[in-house]
Amino acid sequence: MAEEQGINSGAALAIGIDDKLSFGENILYGFQHVFVLILTPIITPIIFASVFKWDVTITAYLMMIMLVGAGLETAIQCKFLKLPVAQAQAIIFIAVIIPSVFAVGPVMVWWGLVIVSAITILLVIPFKKGLLGRLLPYIAIPVVIGPLFIVIATSLIKVASIDLIFPPDYVNGGVIVSASNIILALIAMLTPVIISFFVPKGITRYACVLWGLFIAIIVAALIGKIDFAQVASAPWFVAPKTFGKLFAGNMGYPVKIGWNFIPVLLILFVAELTNVLDTVGCYQGTAGLGGEKLTTERTNRGLFVETATSLVTTCFGNIPCTSSGQNLGVLSLTRVGAKSMMIAGGIIMILIGVIFKVGVFFAVIPYAVYGGAMFIILGMLLMVGIQIIRSMEMTETNKLIVSISTIVGISFSFLPPQIAKSLPLFFSFFIQNPIVSAVVVAIALNLIFVVWLKSPGK
Repeated sequence: MAEEQGINSGAALAIGIDDKLSFGENILYGFQHVFVLILTPIITPIIFASVFKWDVTITAYLMMIMLVGAGLETAIQCKFLKLPVAQAQAIIFIAVIIPSVFAVGPVMVWWGLVIVSAITILLVIPFKKGLLGRLLPYIAIPVVIGPLFIVIATSLIKVASIDLIFPPDYVNGGVIVSASNIILALIAMLTPVIISFFVPKGITRYACVLWGLFIAIIVAALIGKIDFAQVASAPWFVAPKTFGKLFAGNMGYPVKIGWNFIPVLLILFVAELTNVLDTVGCYQGTAGLGGEKLTTERTNRGLFVETATSLVTTCFGNIPCTSSGQNLGVLSLTRVGAKSMMIAGGIIMILIGVIFKVGVFFAVIPYAVYGGAMFIILGMLLMVGIQIIRSMEMTETNKLIVSISTIVGISFSFLPPQIAKSLPLFFSFFIQNPIVSAVVVAIALNLIFVVWLKSPGK
Protein backbone atom coordinates (compact mmCIF):
# COMPACT_ATOMS: atom_id res chain seq x y z
CA MET A 1 0.00 0.00 0.00
CA ALA A 2 1.27 3.42 -0.79
CA GLU A 3 2.29 5.40 2.27
CA GLU A 4 -0.21 8.11 1.47
CA GLN A 5 -3.54 7.51 -0.16
CA GLY A 6 -6.48 9.74 -0.82
CA ILE A 7 -7.25 12.73 -2.97
CA ASN A 8 -4.80 15.57 -2.70
CA SER A 9 -6.74 18.00 -4.81
CA GLY A 10 -9.04 18.93 -1.91
CA ALA A 11 -12.19 17.71 -0.29
CA ALA A 12 -15.39 16.94 -2.15
CA LEU A 13 -17.47 17.65 0.98
CA ALA A 14 -19.28 20.89 1.80
CA ILE A 15 -19.17 20.09 5.53
CA GLY A 16 -15.80 18.63 6.46
CA ILE A 17 -14.96 15.64 8.62
CA ASP A 18 -14.03 17.73 11.68
CA ASP A 19 -16.73 20.38 11.27
CA LYS A 20 -19.29 20.83 14.04
CA LEU A 21 -23.01 20.17 13.63
CA SER A 22 -25.87 20.96 15.98
CA PHE A 23 -27.54 18.16 17.92
CA GLY A 24 -30.55 18.19 15.57
CA GLU A 25 -28.34 18.13 12.47
CA ASN A 26 -26.37 15.16 13.81
CA ILE A 27 -29.61 13.25 14.39
CA LEU A 28 -31.05 14.18 10.98
CA TYR A 29 -27.97 13.34 8.92
CA GLY A 30 -27.16 10.32 11.08
CA PHE A 31 -30.63 8.89 10.49
CA GLN A 32 -30.14 9.24 6.72
CA HIS A 33 -27.15 6.91 6.90
CA VAL A 34 -29.02 4.49 9.20
CA PHE A 35 -31.84 4.39 6.66
CA VAL A 36 -29.40 3.08 4.04
CA LEU A 37 -27.40 0.78 6.36
CA ILE A 38 -30.18 -0.98 8.27
CA LEU A 39 -31.08 -3.45 5.51
CA THR A 40 -28.09 -5.79 5.94
CA PRO A 41 -28.46 -6.51 9.68
CA ILE A 42 -32.16 -7.17 9.08
CA ILE A 43 -31.80 -9.56 6.13
CA THR A 44 -28.74 -11.52 7.30
CA PRO A 45 -30.48 -13.34 10.20
CA ILE A 46 -33.48 -14.07 7.96
CA ILE A 47 -31.24 -15.92 5.49
CA PHE A 48 -29.66 -17.95 8.31
CA ALA A 49 -33.06 -18.74 9.82
CA SER A 50 -34.42 -19.92 6.47
CA VAL A 51 -31.47 -22.21 5.80
CA PHE A 52 -30.99 -23.61 9.33
CA LYS A 53 -34.69 -23.60 10.34
CA TRP A 54 -34.02 -21.43 13.40
CA ASP A 55 -37.05 -20.23 15.33
CA VAL A 56 -38.27 -16.66 15.75
CA THR A 57 -36.49 -16.24 19.09
CA ILE A 58 -33.03 -16.92 17.66
CA THR A 59 -33.77 -14.91 14.50
CA ALA A 60 -35.01 -11.86 16.43
CA TYR A 61 -32.04 -12.03 18.80
CA LEU A 62 -29.58 -12.20 15.90
CA MET A 63 -31.30 -9.22 14.29
CA MET A 64 -31.02 -7.32 17.56
CA ILE A 65 -27.34 -8.10 18.11
CA MET A 66 -26.44 -7.37 14.47
CA LEU A 67 -28.10 -3.95 14.63
CA VAL A 68 -26.32 -3.22 17.91
CA GLY A 69 -23.03 -4.59 16.55
CA ALA A 70 -23.15 -2.50 13.37
CA GLY A 71 -24.05 0.60 15.37
CA LEU A 72 -21.35 0.03 17.98
CA GLU A 73 -18.67 -0.56 15.34
CA THR A 74 -19.77 2.53 13.42
CA ALA A 75 -19.60 4.81 16.46
CA ILE A 76 -16.26 3.48 17.74
CA GLN A 77 -14.62 3.32 14.33
CA CYS A 78 -15.52 6.94 13.53
CA LYS A 79 -14.05 8.04 16.84
CA PHE A 80 -10.68 6.34 16.35
CA LEU A 81 -10.23 6.36 12.56
CA LYS A 82 -11.53 9.95 12.41
CA LEU A 83 -13.39 9.25 9.17
CA PRO A 84 -17.18 9.12 8.62
CA VAL A 85 -17.22 5.40 7.82
CA ALA A 86 -20.23 3.21 8.57
CA GLN A 87 -20.35 -0.49 9.35
CA ALA A 88 -22.65 -3.30 8.27
CA GLN A 89 -22.38 -7.09 8.23
CA ALA A 90 -20.10 -8.42 5.46
CA ILE A 91 -22.16 -10.37 2.93
CA ILE A 92 -19.29 -12.75 2.15
CA PHE A 93 -19.63 -14.24 5.62
CA ILE A 94 -23.22 -15.21 4.85
CA ALA A 95 -21.99 -17.42 2.03
CA VAL A 96 -19.14 -19.08 3.92
CA ILE A 97 -20.99 -19.52 7.22
CA ILE A 98 -23.82 -21.57 5.67
CA PRO A 99 -21.73 -24.60 4.53
CA SER A 100 -19.49 -24.22 7.59
CA VAL A 101 -22.44 -24.61 9.97
CA PHE A 102 -23.50 -27.77 8.15
CA ALA A 103 -19.95 -29.10 8.64
CA VAL A 104 -19.27 -28.34 12.32
CA GLY A 105 -22.34 -26.60 13.76
CA PRO A 106 -22.93 -22.93 14.65
CA VAL A 107 -21.02 -22.90 17.96
CA MET A 108 -17.77 -24.03 16.31
CA VAL A 109 -18.29 -21.65 13.37
CA TRP A 110 -18.64 -18.69 15.74
CA TRP A 111 -15.51 -19.86 17.56
CA GLY A 112 -13.83 -19.80 14.16
CA LEU A 113 -15.01 -16.21 13.62
CA VAL A 114 -13.48 -15.24 16.96
CA ILE A 115 -10.18 -16.91 16.05
CA VAL A 116 -9.85 -15.28 12.61
CA SER A 117 -10.69 -11.88 14.11
CA ALA A 118 -7.91 -12.36 16.68
CA ILE A 119 -5.46 -13.35 13.90
CA THR A 120 -6.39 -10.24 11.90
CA ILE A 121 -5.75 -8.06 14.94
CA LEU A 122 -2.25 -9.54 15.26
CA LEU A 123 -1.55 -9.02 11.53
CA VAL A 124 -1.99 -5.23 11.79
CA ILE A 125 0.34 -4.85 14.78
CA PRO A 126 2.60 -2.85 14.83
CA PHE A 127 0.53 -0.28 12.93
CA LYS A 128 3.43 1.08 10.87
CA LYS A 129 4.62 -2.30 9.64
CA GLY A 130 1.63 -4.57 9.98
CA LEU A 131 1.93 -7.70 7.84
CA LEU A 132 -1.58 -7.35 6.46
CA GLY A 133 -0.73 -4.07 4.74
CA ARG A 134 2.14 -5.79 2.93
CA LEU A 135 -0.21 -8.48 1.58
CA LEU A 136 -2.83 -6.12 0.18
CA PRO A 137 -0.96 -5.24 -3.06
CA TYR A 138 -1.16 -8.92 -4.03
CA ILE A 139 -4.81 -9.50 -3.15
CA ALA A 140 -6.55 -6.10 -3.29
CA ILE A 141 -6.52 -6.05 -7.09
CA PRO A 142 -9.26 -6.18 -9.76
CA VAL A 143 -8.42 -9.73 -10.92
CA VAL A 144 -9.29 -10.94 -7.42
CA ILE A 145 -12.04 -8.55 -6.33
CA GLY A 146 -14.02 -8.71 -9.60
CA PRO A 147 -14.53 -12.50 -9.56
CA LEU A 148 -15.23 -12.30 -5.82
CA PHE A 149 -18.31 -10.09 -6.27
CA ILE A 150 -19.59 -12.06 -9.26
CA VAL A 151 -19.33 -15.42 -7.48
CA ILE A 152 -20.91 -14.02 -4.29
CA ALA A 153 -23.93 -12.96 -6.35
CA THR A 154 -24.31 -16.23 -8.25
CA SER A 155 -23.66 -18.56 -5.31
CA LEU A 156 -26.12 -16.82 -2.95
CA ILE A 157 -29.03 -16.42 -5.36
CA LYS A 158 -30.65 -19.74 -4.43
CA VAL A 159 -30.43 -19.75 -0.61
CA ALA A 160 -30.76 -15.97 -0.19
CA SER A 161 -33.52 -15.35 -2.71
CA ILE A 162 -35.18 -18.23 -4.55
CA ASP A 163 -35.55 -20.43 -1.45
CA LEU A 164 -37.09 -17.51 0.47
CA ILE A 165 -39.73 -17.01 -2.22
CA PHE A 166 -40.33 -20.72 -2.96
CA PRO A 167 -39.57 -22.47 0.35
CA PRO A 168 -39.16 -26.26 0.49
CA ASP A 169 -42.30 -28.28 1.21
CA TYR A 170 -41.14 -30.75 3.87
CA VAL A 171 -44.52 -32.49 4.05
CA ASN A 172 -45.24 -33.23 0.40
CA GLY A 173 -41.79 -32.72 -1.10
CA GLY A 174 -40.83 -30.16 -3.74
CA VAL A 175 -41.38 -26.47 -3.06
CA ILE A 176 -44.29 -24.27 -1.98
CA VAL A 177 -45.58 -22.04 -4.77
CA SER A 178 -47.70 -19.30 -3.23
CA ALA A 179 -49.31 -16.46 -5.15
CA SER A 180 -48.95 -14.13 -2.15
CA ASN A 181 -45.22 -14.92 -1.89
CA ILE A 182 -44.72 -14.13 -5.57
CA ILE A 183 -46.66 -10.86 -5.29
CA LEU A 184 -44.74 -9.72 -2.19
CA ALA A 185 -41.40 -10.60 -3.80
CA LEU A 186 -42.33 -8.71 -6.98
CA ILE A 187 -43.25 -5.63 -4.94
CA ALA A 188 -39.89 -5.74 -3.17
CA MET A 189 -38.13 -6.20 -6.53
CA LEU A 190 -40.01 -3.72 -8.70
CA THR A 191 -40.30 -0.83 -6.24
CA PRO A 192 -36.55 -0.02 -6.41
CA VAL A 193 -36.72 -0.10 -10.21
CA ILE A 194 -39.66 2.33 -10.24
CA ILE A 195 -37.95 4.63 -7.73
CA SER A 196 -34.71 4.66 -9.72
CA PHE A 197 -36.70 5.59 -12.83
CA PHE A 198 -38.66 8.47 -11.30
CA VAL A 199 -36.10 9.60 -8.70
CA PRO A 200 -32.72 9.90 -10.46
CA LYS A 201 -30.88 11.13 -7.35
CA GLY A 202 -31.29 11.68 -3.62
CA ILE A 203 -31.53 9.69 -0.40
CA THR A 204 -34.73 8.06 -1.66
CA ARG A 205 -32.79 6.54 -4.53
CA TYR A 206 -29.93 5.27 -2.34
CA ALA A 207 -32.43 3.61 -0.01
CA CYS A 208 -34.67 2.33 -2.81
CA VAL A 209 -34.26 -1.34 -1.79
CA LEU A 210 -35.33 -0.49 1.75
CA TRP A 211 -38.38 1.38 0.41
CA GLY A 212 -39.28 -1.75 -1.58
CA LEU A 213 -38.99 -3.76 1.63
CA PHE A 214 -41.23 -1.37 3.56
CA ILE A 215 -43.93 -1.24 0.88
CA ALA A 216 -43.99 -5.04 0.62
CA ILE A 217 -44.27 -5.24 4.43
CA ILE A 218 -47.28 -2.91 4.37
CA VAL A 219 -48.96 -5.06 1.73
CA ALA A 220 -48.15 -8.22 3.74
CA ALA A 221 -49.79 -6.67 6.78
CA LEU A 222 -52.89 -5.65 4.81
CA ILE A 223 -53.41 -9.19 3.47
CA GLY A 224 -52.90 -10.75 6.90
CA LYS A 225 -49.50 -12.37 6.34
CA ILE A 226 -47.82 -10.94 9.46
CA ASP A 227 -48.39 -12.55 12.86
CA PHE A 228 -48.69 -9.49 15.10
CA ALA A 229 -49.62 -11.71 18.06
CA GLN A 230 -45.99 -12.88 18.30
CA VAL A 231 -44.83 -9.28 18.29
CA ALA A 232 -47.30 -8.32 21.03
CA SER A 233 -46.29 -11.24 23.27
CA ALA A 234 -42.53 -10.68 22.83
CA PRO A 235 -40.64 -8.82 25.58
CA TRP A 236 -39.38 -5.32 24.88
CA PHE A 237 -35.83 -6.18 25.92
CA VAL A 238 -33.74 -9.34 26.37
CA ALA A 239 -30.35 -9.80 27.97
CA PRO A 240 -27.37 -10.44 25.68
CA LYS A 241 -26.09 -14.00 25.58
CA THR A 242 -22.95 -15.67 24.29
CA PHE A 243 -23.13 -17.68 21.08
CA GLY A 244 -22.59 -20.84 23.11
CA LYS A 245 -25.89 -20.28 24.93
CA LEU A 246 -27.64 -18.89 21.86
CA PHE A 247 -26.85 -22.01 19.81
CA ALA A 248 -27.15 -24.48 22.69
CA GLY A 249 -26.91 -28.03 21.39
CA ASN A 250 -24.85 -26.91 18.35
CA MET A 251 -27.56 -28.37 16.05
CA GLY A 252 -26.48 -31.86 17.09
CA TYR A 253 -22.82 -31.46 16.11
CA PRO A 254 -20.04 -32.16 18.67
CA VAL A 255 -18.48 -29.06 20.22
CA LYS A 256 -14.83 -29.94 19.69
CA ILE A 257 -11.91 -29.13 17.44
CA GLY A 258 -11.51 -31.91 14.89
CA TRP A 259 -9.94 -32.27 11.45
CA ASN A 260 -13.08 -30.89 9.81
CA PHE A 261 -12.63 -27.65 11.79
CA ILE A 262 -9.35 -26.85 9.99
CA PRO A 263 -10.85 -26.21 6.52
CA VAL A 264 -13.64 -24.22 8.20
CA LEU A 265 -11.04 -22.02 9.86
CA LEU A 266 -9.11 -21.56 6.60
CA ILE A 267 -12.24 -20.59 4.69
CA LEU A 268 -13.33 -18.14 7.38
CA PHE A 269 -9.87 -16.58 7.25
CA VAL A 270 -10.02 -16.14 3.48
CA ALA A 271 -13.42 -14.52 3.97
CA GLU A 272 -11.88 -12.22 6.58
CA LEU A 273 -9.14 -11.20 4.12
CA THR A 274 -11.69 -10.33 1.47
CA ASN A 275 -13.62 -8.42 4.12
CA VAL A 276 -10.46 -6.41 4.82
CA LEU A 277 -10.12 -5.59 1.12
CA ASP A 278 -13.65 -4.20 1.05
CA THR A 279 -13.00 -2.19 4.21
CA VAL A 280 -9.75 -0.66 2.96
CA GLY A 281 -11.45 0.34 -0.30
CA CYS A 282 -14.11 2.21 1.69
CA TYR A 283 -11.42 3.86 3.83
CA GLN A 284 -9.74 5.11 0.68
CA GLY A 285 -12.96 6.36 -0.87
CA THR A 286 -14.05 8.15 2.30
CA ALA A 287 -10.64 9.72 2.81
CA GLY A 288 -10.71 10.90 -0.80
CA LEU A 289 -14.06 12.61 -0.33
CA GLY A 290 -12.75 14.44 2.71
CA GLY A 291 -9.40 15.37 1.16
CA GLU A 292 -7.67 13.34 3.90
CA LYS A 293 -4.37 11.47 3.73
CA LEU A 294 -4.74 7.79 4.50
CA THR A 295 -1.41 6.33 5.62
CA THR A 296 -0.63 2.66 6.12
CA GLU A 297 -0.39 3.31 9.86
CA ARG A 298 -3.83 4.94 9.93
CA THR A 299 -5.33 2.13 7.87
CA ASN A 300 -3.91 -0.55 10.16
CA ARG A 301 -5.17 1.33 13.22
CA GLY A 302 -8.64 1.46 11.69
CA LEU A 303 -8.56 -2.26 10.93
CA PHE A 304 -7.42 -2.95 14.50
CA VAL A 305 -10.28 -0.98 16.06
CA GLU A 306 -12.87 -2.38 13.64
CA THR A 307 -11.77 -5.99 14.10
CA ALA A 308 -11.40 -5.70 17.89
CA THR A 309 -14.93 -4.31 18.20
CA SER A 310 -16.20 -7.00 15.83
CA LEU A 311 -14.51 -9.70 17.93
CA VAL A 312 -16.38 -8.53 21.04
CA THR A 313 -19.79 -8.42 19.34
CA THR A 314 -19.14 -11.77 17.62
CA CYS A 315 -18.96 -13.34 21.08
CA PHE A 316 -22.64 -12.45 21.44
CA GLY A 317 -23.79 -13.75 18.03
CA ASN A 318 -22.87 -10.99 15.58
CA ILE A 319 -20.80 -11.68 12.46
CA PRO A 320 -17.88 -9.49 11.32
CA CYS A 321 -18.81 -6.15 9.79
CA THR A 322 -17.25 -4.23 6.93
CA SER A 323 -17.24 -0.56 5.97
CA SER A 324 -20.31 0.02 3.84
CA GLY A 325 -19.86 1.11 0.23
CA GLN A 326 -23.42 2.47 0.16
CA ASN A 327 -22.39 4.93 2.83
CA LEU A 328 -19.98 6.50 0.32
CA GLY A 329 -22.90 7.16 -1.99
CA VAL A 330 -24.79 9.01 0.75
CA LEU A 331 -21.68 11.06 1.63
CA SER A 332 -21.22 12.00 -2.03
CA LEU A 333 -24.87 12.97 -2.31
CA THR A 334 -25.27 15.07 0.84
CA ARG A 335 -21.65 16.37 0.90
CA VAL A 336 -21.95 16.30 4.70
CA GLY A 337 -19.00 14.39 6.14
CA ALA A 338 -18.89 15.36 9.83
CA LYS A 339 -17.82 12.28 11.78
CA SER A 340 -20.09 13.37 14.66
CA MET A 341 -23.03 12.70 12.34
CA MET A 342 -21.88 9.11 11.79
CA ILE A 343 -21.35 8.58 15.51
CA ALA A 344 -24.95 9.73 16.01
CA GLY A 345 -26.03 7.24 13.32
CA GLY A 346 -24.25 4.44 15.16
CA ILE A 347 -26.00 5.35 18.41
CA ILE A 348 -29.37 5.38 16.60
CA MET A 349 -28.75 1.84 15.31
CA ILE A 350 -27.86 0.69 18.83
CA LEU A 351 -31.06 2.19 20.24
CA ILE A 352 -33.15 0.50 17.52
CA GLY A 353 -31.34 -2.79 18.00
CA VAL A 354 -31.83 -3.15 21.75
CA ILE A 355 -35.62 -3.21 21.31
CA PHE A 356 -36.30 -6.94 20.99
CA LYS A 357 -39.83 -6.40 19.66
CA VAL A 358 -38.29 -4.75 16.57
CA GLY A 359 -36.38 -7.94 15.85
CA VAL A 360 -39.48 -10.10 16.37
CA PHE A 361 -41.50 -7.87 14.02
CA PHE A 362 -39.00 -8.24 11.18
CA ALA A 363 -38.62 -11.96 11.94
CA VAL A 364 -42.34 -12.73 11.41
CA ILE A 365 -42.56 -10.93 8.07
CA PRO A 366 -42.97 -13.39 5.13
CA TYR A 367 -39.52 -14.41 3.95
CA ALA A 368 -40.56 -13.82 0.33
CA VAL A 369 -40.31 -10.07 1.00
CA TYR A 370 -36.63 -10.46 1.83
CA GLY A 371 -36.12 -12.80 -1.11
CA GLY A 372 -37.34 -10.10 -3.49
CA ALA A 373 -35.04 -7.53 -1.91
CA MET A 374 -32.07 -9.90 -2.18
CA PHE A 375 -32.66 -10.25 -5.93
CA ILE A 376 -31.85 -6.55 -6.25
CA ILE A 377 -28.92 -6.61 -3.82
CA LEU A 378 -27.25 -9.60 -5.48
CA GLY A 379 -27.86 -8.09 -8.92
CA MET A 380 -26.07 -4.92 -7.83
CA LEU A 381 -23.18 -7.01 -6.46
CA LEU A 382 -22.92 -8.72 -9.84
CA MET A 383 -22.71 -5.34 -11.60
CA VAL A 384 -20.04 -4.13 -9.15
CA GLY A 385 -17.92 -7.17 -10.03
CA ILE A 386 -18.30 -6.50 -13.75
CA GLN A 387 -17.35 -2.84 -13.31
CA ILE A 388 -14.25 -3.79 -11.31
CA ILE A 389 -13.15 -6.23 -14.01
CA ARG A 390 -13.63 -3.59 -16.70
CA SER A 391 -11.34 -1.25 -14.74
CA MET A 392 -8.35 -3.62 -14.83
CA GLU A 393 -5.62 -3.71 -17.47
CA MET A 394 -6.98 -6.02 -20.16
CA THR A 395 -3.95 -8.22 -20.73
CA GLU A 396 -4.46 -11.80 -21.91
CA THR A 397 -3.07 -13.06 -18.60
CA ASN A 398 -5.47 -10.95 -16.54
CA LYS A 399 -8.43 -11.99 -18.66
CA LEU A 400 -7.53 -15.66 -18.25
CA ILE A 401 -7.12 -15.30 -14.47
CA VAL A 402 -10.52 -13.63 -14.19
CA SER A 403 -12.26 -16.11 -16.48
CA ILE A 404 -10.79 -19.22 -14.83
CA SER A 405 -11.39 -18.09 -11.23
CA THR A 406 -14.92 -16.86 -12.00
CA ILE A 407 -15.99 -20.01 -13.83
CA VAL A 408 -14.47 -22.19 -11.08
CA GLY A 409 -16.56 -20.37 -8.47
CA ILE A 410 -19.76 -20.47 -10.52
CA SER A 411 -19.34 -24.14 -11.48
CA PHE A 412 -18.70 -25.14 -7.86
CA SER A 413 -22.01 -23.44 -6.98
CA PHE A 414 -23.87 -25.95 -9.18
CA LEU A 415 -21.89 -29.16 -8.56
CA PRO A 416 -24.01 -32.05 -7.24
CA PRO A 417 -23.26 -32.71 -3.54
CA GLN A 418 -22.30 -36.29 -4.36
CA ILE A 419 -19.09 -35.05 -6.03
CA ALA A 420 -17.97 -33.15 -2.93
CA LYS A 421 -18.73 -36.14 -0.69
CA SER A 422 -16.54 -38.40 -2.83
CA LEU A 423 -13.43 -36.24 -2.25
CA PRO A 424 -11.14 -35.97 0.79
CA LEU A 425 -12.55 -33.65 3.48
CA PHE A 426 -10.22 -30.71 2.81
CA PHE A 427 -10.96 -30.55 -0.95
CA SER A 428 -14.61 -31.37 -0.40
CA PHE A 429 -15.03 -28.38 1.86
CA PHE A 430 -13.40 -25.99 -0.61
CA ILE A 431 -15.62 -27.23 -3.42
CA GLN A 432 -18.64 -26.51 -1.25
CA ASN A 433 -17.41 -22.93 -0.73
CA PRO A 434 -17.34 -21.47 -4.27
CA ILE A 435 -16.57 -17.90 -3.17
CA VAL A 436 -13.42 -18.88 -1.30
CA SER A 437 -12.40 -21.22 -4.13
CA ALA A 438 -12.68 -18.40 -6.68
CA VAL A 439 -10.60 -16.05 -4.50
CA VAL A 440 -7.91 -18.66 -3.84
CA VAL A 441 -7.64 -19.54 -7.55
CA ALA A 442 -7.42 -15.86 -8.56
CA ILE A 443 -4.74 -15.06 -5.97
CA ALA A 444 -2.72 -18.18 -6.82
CA LEU A 445 -2.81 -17.57 -10.59
CA ASN A 446 -1.87 -13.91 -10.13
CA LEU A 447 1.07 -14.76 -7.87
CA ILE A 448 2.35 -17.45 -10.24
CA PHE A 449 1.94 -15.80 -13.64
CA VAL A 450 2.02 -12.07 -12.90
CA VAL A 451 4.18 -11.67 -9.79
CA TRP A 452 6.67 -14.53 -10.10
CA LEU A 453 6.81 -15.33 -13.84
CA LYS A 454 6.41 -11.66 -14.83
CA SER A 455 3.76 -12.07 -17.51
CA PRO A 456 4.59 -9.69 -20.39
CA GLY A 457 1.15 -8.06 -20.04
CA LYS A 458 0.16 -8.27 -23.68
